[in-house]
Amino acid sequence: MAFYSSPTSLADAALLERFFGPEAEDVWESCSGSWTQVVGLAREPHTPAWEALACSLEILQRSFAEDLTTRDVLDSPAIVKQFLRTFFAGRPYEVFVVLYLNARNHLIRAEEAFRGTLTQTSVYPREIVRRAIELHAAAVIFSHQHPSGACEPSTADEALTRILKSALALVDVNVLDHFVVAGNSTVSFAESGRL
Repeated sequence: MAFYSSPTSLADAALLERFFGPEAEDVWESCSGSWTQVVGLAREPHTPAWEALACSLEILQRSFAEDLTTRDVLDSPAIVKQFLRTFFAGRPYEVFVVLYLNARNHLIRAEEAFRGTLTQTSVYPREIVRRAIELHAAAVIFSHQHPSGACEPSTADEALTRILKSALALVDVNVLDHFVVAGNSTVSFAESGRL
């Protein structure tokens, strides 16, 4: 899979042509030559072409999630990061996501637990504990994105992670990681010694 590198506007418009036909170049220009803007608009589809593009994003996201149901997520951090970046792409508001895992650290379900504003989200530990019990989860991974583009976790992010970790420990659910995503950048609490 090739990732973003310095594209030409004609090549980008050609990719969009499958969805928008002869209007692809106009769509690309109206998005200021930005894939982030294209994905953002696809999150709120308003025509059949945008709906088709949104479906393509959903298929990609589900493909990553399916892969995580068959392998130990601790052995697959790159796939976890790809899944999360795809999940958050184009969302202009903070979303707090929980990946619920079984005893073998395979994905049971990934869910948007809470949705917030551009700069914050209210997270309720009780609801996460309740859902972990319902799903018979043995472990969880948290993630949220910073639409502002700053990937560094805040002190509030660290405090929330400690609270959630303590609450889940009471019901024997391990917190394996908390990822902060900002565009293509990802910070892992576990990798950076914050967990």
